[in-house]
Amino acid sequence: MNQETTRRREFLAELKNKSGGEGRLTIGFTCIADFRSFIGQEYIAGICKACEDYDINFINMSQAIKYSLFDEADFISHYLKKFRFMHRPLLDGLITWASSLATYIDDGEIIKRFGSLSPLPMVDIGYLDIPGVTALRIDNECSMHLIVEHLARKHSFKRIAFMGTNASHPHTERLNYFLSAMESLKIECGESSIFMAKNLDEAEIVRTAEEFCQSCLIGKREGERTEAVVTSSDIIASTLVSVLKKHGLKVPDDVAVTGFNNQYNGITCSPPITTIDLEYFKRGYLAVEILINKIMDGSGGGRTIKVPTSLVVRESCGCFESEIVEVADILKKPPELSDDATEEEARAFLAERINSIFFRESHESKENLEEAIFEDLYTARSPAKTLCWFRSHLGTERRGRFREREIQRRITSLQTCMLALAGSNEKQRQRMENIAGQLRLLCSITSEYENKARNESPYTFNNITQAAIHFASVTTGSQLKSALKTHLQELGIPGIILSLSDNMTTDLESSNVELILPEPSALDEHRLPCRIMDERNFPKSLFPKKGRYSVVLEILNYNERYFGFSFMQMKSKNMALYDSIRLLLCHSLYEIYMKEGRTKKHVMQLDTKRIEGILESPGGTEGMAGTSSVTLKQISSYMLEHIGEKTNLDKMSRELGLNKTKLIRQTKAFTGYTVQTLHEKLKMQLAKELILDGRLSLAEIAERLGFQNENYFSKVFKKNTGESPRSWAKKQS
Repeated sequence: MNQETTRRREFLAELKNKSGGEGRLTIGFTCIADFRSFIGQEYIAGICKACEDYDINFINMSQAIKYSLFDEADFISHYLKKFRFMHRPLLDGLITWASSLATYIDDGEIIKRFGSLSPLPMVDIGYLDIPGVTALRIDNECSMHLIVEHLARKHSFKRIAFMGTNASHPHTERLNYFLSAMESLKIECGESSIFMAKNLDEAEIVRTAEEFCQSCLIGKREGERTEAVVTSSDIIASTLVSVLKKHGLKVPDDVAVTGFNNQYNGITCSPPITTIDLEYFKRGYLAVEILINKIMDGSGGGRTIKVPTSLVVRESCGCFESEIVEVADILKKPPELSDDATEEEARAFLAERINSIFFRESHESKENLEEAIFEDLYTARSPAKTLCWFRSHLGTERRGRFREREIQRRITSLQTCMLALAGSNEKQRQRMENIAGQLRLLCSITSEYENKARNESPYTFNNITQAAIHFASVTTGSQLKSALKTHLQELGIPGIILSLSDNMTTDLESSNVELILPEPSALDEHRLPCRIMDERNFPKSLFPKKGRYSVVLEILNYNERYFGFSFMQMKSKNMALYDSIRLLLCHSLYEIYMKEGRTKKHVMQLDTKRIEGILESPGGTEGMAGTSSVTLKQISSYMLEHIGEKTNLDKMSRELGLNKTKLIRQTKAFTGYTVQTLHEKLKMQLAKELILDGRLSLAEIAERLGFQNENYFSKVFKKNTGESPRSWAKKQS
């Protein structure tokens, strides 16, 4: 563990100790992405792993792109509602992929929106520069030099072209660094070797690929033909390969092709594309670490950090994958052990190799493998002891990130050791070869299981179909909650927090937390339904309490109407799963709200215009931000969230992170009222709203606002208005 990691862990441990274990950091991640692509999934996987390793909470605020004709065209407006949650105290920091919005919103507007979240600590993993935000950037310069150097030095290519697009800044930047790399290697590259598509539309890429073929390959003599083409993305590279095949040109025999991004298109292309791995998982993980540093050090300034990339060598450039070459090298130079070695020498030899190959395993586990191999060497067993040990090893690997290639390399290394132990004994060599074959097959089968578990398609689809039928039949709120209880677990979602508005509205408004699954044993001073007046002040005590939590935020909307929001506990990285539950929920809520006539725009909440006088600072609004650690908005929002509770100065100062004396002084300076008086006045304003609404009795209003009984409520109401609640109500009618 390096020094920086230790420093972070000590900081986080101190935070938890100060608050009795409830002071974990909570960070969010926000973007719009196609989660059918592995890029967004890898980012989330890296972020989740870092949050798990550092024991911090995670709220995924991302939004899936519009998937089908059945999705609402204006899905971007629903996503933007999530910005209301991206503040303290709900979040301590935010990882942003701001440029993921560039297809839908102007760059200037994107920067303005994310800039408005300041001073919340942020780290961005896209390409847009947001003032004050630390940026993790792809090292395009290093990447292009890796590709060009490989083509020039490994394959001795001199005639290299470039094919890209003017669609975005990263693509044009890659062209510039390609030219720089060519110049540094003293390879000529004129304008006739540069081919730039106007955009990433398939038809435009095909047109540009045809232009390249006609200019650089078709009709050219062998000494004039372009030998290799570097592209700015795997999408372009795979399309180019298809166009080359149409003209009867083979890759890499006639021309080598390289990509960029290590995307699905490059992996499935034939031949697979040599490319640049942008290390999405590592970048997601690193973003969390940098964000912790920003929170820990209180650094508000932004800086740019270039993240190293790696060259992934595949067949499209004329090479074979490095893993294939490495296996040949291992088998070509096996470790040696003489036939007359003693058992002690043989055990020392094996222990050394096992320690090198399985260095992450415990000492006891490595000793068990050593014993298993020696038993299998002398005794034919079914199943082999080594196979049983390896089954446990794969079980451990499946709990992390399962990498079949890496495990296959371990098998190859282990195989050479076992053969060295067998020496010239043919019976033992055959036995060891058979065991190695079993290990490889077990690894392949396990990899298939992992892929099926990751895709979740057949089983999840059936479960979603059953859930959809059930949700379609619900007609009441209680039936809806019952359907959620029935289907969430089988869909792989451990729990949900559901916060619903009183009515179907045209915007997100105040809501009530009506359902928490699994049901908590205690709600820490909160009763359900729990009123939420301000999203950023959502009570953290409602989230799961056993250790850290990871949740997905979903805005509940249908036909441009809003019902509230939900937090779903995050287990699967398949974002489409949560989106499916959201769609089912929203359709059912729409039917229920329509049936119950809950479509009025007026809801039971405080009208901000009516309380402007209460919240206005005697000295104006200049002092609201100042150098204070909290603002009037935060104080009033907290009071509104806890409108149904007695005023508790100790709890309020603790949850706002402010000294009690300072809280009293600042509230007085902002409003001219004491904390208790301000809270009381807000209660009375809401009481007026509830009386006018007419759906609750005075006794119910008193209970909702936290008064002991109706008489005490009437007494306080009269003190503030000069009239009893009934007298005041008569005058309003």
